[in-house]
Amino acid sequence: MRFEQALNKCMDLCSRREYCITDISEKLYKWEIDKPNSDKIIEQLIAEKYLDHSRYCRAFVNDKFKFNHWGRIKITYHLKHKMIEDSFIKSAIDQVDEETYHKVILEEIKKKSKTVKGKTNFEKQGRIAKAIISKGF
Repeated sequence: MRFEQALNKCMDLCSRREYCITDISEKLYKWEIDKPNSDKIIEQLIAEKYLDHSRYCRAFVNDKFKFNHWGRIKITYHLKHKMIEDSFIKSAIDQVDEETYHKVILEEIKKKSKTVKGKTNFEKQGRIAKAIISKGF
């Protein structure tokens, strides 16, 4: 794939949904674009506002919280894995309403308590807690 083709394809991808630099770098690597051209493409995408970590973080936090019911810990972990700066992560996570956050935790506990089985109440509570922790709360 040539430089212009890769750049146009990245622009097309970024115009459809939010991507971070790590995601685009992985795609360019899979397309076998060499490192200097890959860096040029990423710089141009940033300059033309196709890539914006602040915007990406807000979208990621909103989607994972609203649709997947992930907690702050799991969301933070996944964003750090994508090498997003802590300041962007913190500002995006701070936008989650505290009251809504607590409602989601209670919904997840109620949902899990209907399906969990255990011999004792202690065992059931342990399994519920494990499920909530795995969701990142």
